[in-house]
Amino acid sequence: MVGLPARGKTYISRKLHRYLNWLGYNCKVFNIGNYRREICGTECDKNFFDSKNEQATKARNECASMALNDLINYLNSDGEIAIFDGTNTTKQRRNMVQCQLLQQCQNVQTLWIESICDDVEVIQNNIKLTKLNNPDYISMSPEEATKDFLGRIKMYEEVYQKIDLDEKLSFIKLINIGEDIQIHKVKGYLLSKIISYLMNLHTYPRPIYLTRHGGSIFNQENRVGGDCDLSQQGIQYSQQLGKFLFEEFPNQEQRDQIHCLTSTMKRATHTADIVCNILKINYLQLKTLDEINVGICDGLTYTQIAIQFPEDFAERKVNKLTYRYSRGESYLDLISRIEPIIYEIERSREPVLVIGHQAILRSLYAYFHRNEISEVLQLEIPIHVVIKLTPAAYNCEEIRIKIDPDTGERKQIEEDLQFTRFNILTKKKSYILL
Repeated sequence: MVGLPARGKTYISRKLHRYLNWLGYNCKVFNIGNYRREICGTECDKNFFDSKNEQATKARNECASMALNDLINYLNSDGEIAIFDGTNTTKQRRNMVQCQLLQQCQNVQTLWIESICDDVEVIQNNIKLTKLNNPDYISMSPEEATKDFLGRIKMYEEVYQKIDLDEKLSFIKLINIGEDIQIHKVKGYLLSKIISYLMNLHTYPRPIYLTRHGGSIFNQENRVGGDCDLSQQGIQYSQQLGKFLFEEFPNQEQRDQIHCLTSTMKRATHTADIVCNILKINYLQLKTLDEINVGICDGLTYTQIAIQFPEDFAERKVNKLTYRYSRGESYLDLISRIEPIIYEIERSREPVLVIGHQAILRSLYAYFHRNEISEVLQLEIPIHVVIKLTPAAYNCEEIRIKIDPDTGERKQIEEDLQFTRFNILTKKKSYILL
């Protein structure tokens, strides 16, 4: 990462980390600021970042070297992708990093991501949302913290050198978080994938609603797969879901902005028909959002699968994540299939509503909450529950509302989140301490 403070470098780093881990890569972020806080403490004011302060400059360089050494050791062990999160504002620093990586790591590819922002409003908003809660400013008032941080930015501006072609680096420049993008000497499948992802990022807040289709006939019979229609209770849930969203967005202008996505399966499209008819909006059908393909087990109960296909049943029990149904899919196949949906949701600046299926929503939910792939199958996505996610700078806020199909009664629920919240909080702590 390259750029002045408050330009969204850590935001981009965390987004990339989440995305790459969700795809199954061993990825880790090495944040120089965390090393500095651990070694030098959190009482470093703006003068600590003055390039003319020789003692502080030496300390900051040592922290960067420690982070880089840990990063190199990680790549030389079981790491596949490492993100070096810091300002790296001078050619000298970038040259040092590039040389050490090429000398001490085998077959390493580097991509420099420079975040440039000259939008004063965006910078001020970034300071307000993220920096004021920074451990460096716990003991300061918001006014004092803002003043000090703006002073820190000025210190970096004095020595900042933007990446140029003479450095002979592979790089991407993100200007004002996606308004403009410049790419130079980027080659290979993974680096191209990273660039495609970065091109869809923005910092506009908006809610994302995830809900399973209304209860289906196969849900009542405990059958897997199939393309059956809604049960009567499923129809009632769809009606109540439409009423709930109608109240969430009080006027038609707001409702018109909802970006509704669903699959091509009857139970999902029937749900979307009812909901969107109430909201007076259109929806987009995507085959990518179809439920996991269960192949030869389509339409069977698990008891029938155990009797008719005992070997498949036993294999699935051992590892549900990698097990692929005969003539069907595995969860890993599914995650790969729905990757374009992540891009679709990330680039949307309007509210998003996904009316989907359990396996699909588990995989999407895991992405937004940084769950490991191995945890996907344990995530609870109950039927007749709306999950409202609001992505923030460094986390994702969540509310779950259970809607009674018969009465329309709504209840915000907490008990179903024990497993999920435990993992979210654990990951957030370990991530911050890197």
